[in-house]
Amino acid sequence: MKRGMFQKRLLTILLMAVLVAVTGCGEKEKSQSTAEGVSKKDVKQETKEAYEATKAYTQEQIQAFRQLTETKLGEYDKKIDQLRESAEKLGGDAKVKAEQQLAALRRKRDAVTEKMKELGDSGGSAWDQFKSGVDAAMEDLARAYNNAVAEFSKP
Repeated sequence: MKRGMFQKRLLTILLMAVLVAVTGCGEKEKSQSTAEGVSKKDVKQETKEAYEATKAYTQEQIQAFRQLTETKLGEYDKKIDQLRESAEKLGGDAKVKAEQQLAALRRKRDAVTEKMKELGDSGGSAWDQFKSGVDAAMEDLARAYNNAVAEFSKP
């Protein structure tokens, strides 16, 4: 993931450098660029290609993140079902408390699902914020699950 972030930032920096070069060129520099074989049209085309590459890369990252998160959610669904089966064997106050914890786990799991629904609308810096939100929700789910497991294993 760090390599991916580095590549994304590098592409962004390159794109910005090209934009600065395009907007900063005067008439004198324009004639020099044309003489060297690089036209304003070429720079615009390269900028467009860099933008498209960055966009495609971001979409790849979003898709990979979506698949990973959905896999983790599937694993938590199985774990929650196992805890539910264990809770059914309990009695009295222990069963009530276990059912409350299971309900809390399901709410946290649903919160992650809701965050994932926002995925289609995110891009660029919004993607970074979105990913951080989903990561935090997944961590919250993991903590809640670990607490529930610890509570279920108490005598």
